Amino acid sequence: MGRVVLLSGGSKLVRQNRTVYSHYKHLIHLIPKVPLSVKENVGDEEEEEEELQREIEETTQETNASLEKILNLRFTTARQQHSSKFIKYKPSQQSASAAFNSGAKERIINILEMPADPLDPPKFKHKGLPKPSASASPPVPIMHSPPRPVTVKDQQDWKIPPRISNWINPKGYTIPLDKRLAADGRALHDVHINNNFATLSEALYLAEHKAREAVAIRSKLQKEILMKEKERKECELRALAQKARSERTASAAAALDTSDMMRIHYEHASAYEKEDRLPKETMEEQHMLCEKVHEE
Repeated sequence: MGRVVLLSGGSKLVRQNRTVYSHYKHLIHLIPKVPLSVKENVGDEEEEEEELQREIEETTQETNASLEKILNLRFTTARQQHSSKFIKYKPSQQSASAAFNSGAKERIINILEMPADPLDPPKFKHKGLPKPSASASPPVPIMHSPPRPVTVKDQQDWKIPPRISNWINPKGYTIPLDKRLAADGRALHDVHINNNFATLSEALYLAEHKAREAVAIRSKLQKEILMKEKERKECELRALAQKARSERTASAAAALDTSDMMRIHYEHASAYEKEDRLPKETMEEQHMLCEKVHEE
């Protein structure tokens, strides 16, 4: 029995310009045969390689020299140190120096400049603008309207207040109050005042005015009542005194002699003179008050 070659018909399934590797030997790299013409030029190629190697070594030496020069410059700048500086230090708390300064009352401190590492990367990076490419298209022209004179209104309209926040201020700027109020936007709202405020204030004013009038009338009536009560009491006391005087004179007139009658007459005359000395208006008021009391 013979073996079946499975990949014998594989070449029929692909295109004619494709190569089908059906055996592992097909994948082994074969050393190409060097022709005689190439063997003759091997010496020239070796010379070229030596020259190339020589150029590489020279370039390497130049590069090393330039790098050493840069490093030596950095090392020399790093080694340059300024003169040391001595400072005499005395603690402010002399009583606590025993606890915090090892019992020393003063110390001498030597201050030196810290050397910089020459291999540190640069702290600042200089960035340049990118060069415009040659293939880039020219910028698009911007069409402007003809210039017009700037009016005062246009200048005022361009005065836009900056955006100010009442909560965030990362830069820590000191913002004036007028700028803060201008940026608040409260001037942009239409303020509408309710009419009930005016009605309320007017009602309060009228109520206060009426209350004042009522208090004034009440106090006036109270004063009049007190005056009438006082006058009534005075009239009653005067009438009682007159009655007692008349009764006393009538009872004593029968028992007294003529001398006593003369003395009583003299007393009555002096009393009447005192009443006559009072002003006319006062006497009229007293008579009117007495009449009112009798009528009541």
